[in-house]
Amino acid sequence: MTRASKIGRLNVILILVSLFLSLMLPFELFLFSYAVLGPLHYLTEINWLHQKNYFVKERRYIWILILFAIAITFLVLFKYLKLEAVFSNYLSSYFMLLFGVLLVSGLVFSIGLVLFKESKKIFLTLIFAFIFGLLFLKFFPFSFFIISIFLPTIIHVYFFTLLFMILGALKSYSVHDVFAIIILLFIPLFISYNPFLFVFHTSELVKDIFLETGFKNVIVSVNQILSDISISYFDFNSVVIIKIQTFIAFSYTYHYLNWFSKTSIIGWDRNISRPYLVFILILWLVSVALYVYSYKTGVIVLYFLSTLHVIVEFPLNIVSIREVFFSRNTFD
Repeated sequence: MTRASKIGRLNVILILVSLFLSLMLPFELFLFSYAVLGPLHYLTEINWLHQKNYFVKERRYIWILILFAIAITFLVLFKYLKLEAVFSNYLSSYFMLLFGVLLVSGLVFSIGLVLFKESKKIFLTLIFAFIFGLLFLKFFPFSFFIISIFLPTIIHVYFFTLLFMILGALKSYSVHDVFAIIILLFIPLFISYNPFLFVFHTSELVKDIFLETGFKNVIVSVNQILSDISISYFDFNSVVIIKIQTFIAFSYTYHYLNWFSKTSIIGWDRNISRPYLVFILILWLVSVALYVYSYKTGVIVLYFLSTLHVIVEFPLNIVSIREVFFSRNTFD
């Protein structure tokens, strides 16, 4: 059995394990994965992307995407910490609209980073990206809402993971990879039509974390897309809420596990010096300790790192889309 086949078989197992755990503990599993697996994923992926020059033609312009991540972090924490009380409500609304514009513009700008090396073309792409983001907001407000909410969450952890798996299968020709993709595609349907719901006893601590961190907002947004019935009261025992959270918990958990399963394939652990590896592990342990001390504090302190790994991955997402749908160039 080839290495690719072994990884494909492992991913089938990881998908099934993630599904089982998410069905059993939809809220608790998400909190665990986000706090424990998440930070280690951010740190190792950012390091790997740096080694790969972020998959752009000219790495020195990656600082622009880093500025996007800094600005987005400021805007979100401004809202998250309820600092809008110091300013006007108008300014608060403006900040959140700018958050969405920055996300959409960052993704569009990444196309220029992937395609161009000349400074002039890159900065023209940056200007175009901002204009596109503003026009997208004006003419497609609902689509803009979907992208701004789901791009750094569901799209990142589920759809881009699926995209990477499809790209891997196209290169490996592994039956196990194809099987893993088919299972992953059917997971949302299985969760949606699953008649076997366990009896949940969500602790008050878990409920408080979901409410005070704003994690519930993604659930509400998913429901808004799928149903005409809005969630007026966030009931943790609601079948709809449980099913949506089950999918979210599965997506995040498998997203992280998939990354660690690909170590021998993409070699993200290569060229990491021992001192830097120790540094990563220390940061990871400190991050987990923050979440244990106060989950809300962990979310606030780690938000920039979480956002940064999403934003600087945009060029890789663009490269993957190009290779799956338009060409078959080398992924390395």
